[in-house]
Amino acid sequence: MKDVDGGSGPRLLVELKAQCSDLSAVRDRLRRRAAHEATLRQVDTYFSVPRGRLKLREVAGLPAQLIYYERPDLADVKASKVSLASVEDGPALLALLGAAIGILTRVTKTREVWRWDTGRIHLDTVEGLGTFVEVEQIVEAPHTPEQVTNHLRCLMVELAISENDLVARSYGELVCRSGE
Repeated sequence: MKDVDGGSGPRLLVELKAQCSDLSAVRDRLRRRAAHEATLRQVDTYFSVPRGRLKLREVAGLPAQLIYYERPDLADVKASKVSLASVEDGPALLALLGAAIGILTRVTKTREVWRWDTGRIHLDTVEGLGTFVEVEQIVEAPHTPEQVTNHLRCLMVELAISENDLVARSYGELVCRSGE
């Protein structure tokens, strides 16, 4: 599965996240034009960092990934600068970073991964938060960020995602806020 969750190095990503009360309806729309790639149980541990977001993603049977990203907190389609590194010993890195910089929160989710043209759609069931749809695409030549943004807006229409359902924050921040 080649995607933003695989591989290493910095990249520019355009994405959106929306609350979704009916994943079945979205799944039905996806079946017409998209390919289901995987269903995964992911645990993301968010760390305390001075800027951006840093998380360790663990998926059973796969190497862990350290993911750093910067993006604006907008309930809209937005660009993110993302850097990834595969990690052979996820539990050791989790302990090390937890001791060195502190853990903010852990997020557990079941994620269905779908591919639609050059975009990826995630149907997420997040423990303690509910259900969400994420749509993302890596910006790669010959496409510009504006073209990718327009493509994601078209996918929003195809998937019947309302602008009112768009979410500005990460799952980690949403989990922290739900515990306040």
